[in-house]
Amino acid sequence: MELKYRAWSLSSLKQAVNERLRIEAAYLQAQIHPHFLFNTLNSIMALSEIDTEKMRELGEAFTSYLRISFDFLTAGKLVPLARELQLVENYVYIEQQRFEERLQVAWEVNVDMDVLIPPLTIQPLVENAVRHGILKLSKGGTVRIRIERQAEAVRFSVIDTGIGMDDEQISKLLRPAGKEYRGIGLFNTHSRLTQLYGQGLQIQSKSGEGTTVSFTIPDSFRQK
Repeated sequence: MELKYRAWSLSSLKQAVNERLRIEAAYLQAQIHPHFLFNTLNSIMALSEIDTEKMRELGEAFTSYLRISFDFLTAGKLVPLARELQLVENYVYIEQQRFEERLQVAWEVNVDMDVLIPPLTIQPLVENAVRHGILKLSKGGTVRIRIERQAEAVRFSVIDTGIGMDDEQISKLLRPAGKEYRGIGLFNTHSRLTQLYGQGLQIQSKSGEGTTVSFTIPDSFRQK
């Protein structure tokens, strides 16, 4: 019986490790969408004929975006907030070059930049807000990135003025079987936060008015 129990334990551990590796690989792949790569490269090529200075700036932002994304592969569980926001800034800059006045971004960051958070946490929320919220409107809209200190915690919120969702759509977003309603990145962000802090993403939305996706990291979990 003891041998059987040990064999079962080892088998379960192997399955858990393999599943974790599969999820992490899928998570990374979800962060860099082929369409985003192709569209950015096409924008760089188009600028080469009309504005070489903008082409250079866009190329530098794209290179930085890729470098940080791949650096996060070997990063630990937590990275400085400043590093995560650098990735977000590069992503936002690239999309603003493509969509111009259709995409506005407001920053409300009121915490120390050395706060440590899980890598690739804020960027997927911003990208989701841009792709599935703002750009669904012909006139575009605004994404607000708000990071603020609360009592014994830090609150992170990504707020958009996009198309919004009804209650039924919200209920499907964070289900494992709901990938057709959102990218795998959103669900995996929720899963990783839940695993680390015991609570994941909170979503508030109203159809036609926009969406707020937020999460909280308590000080008791936050390493310095």
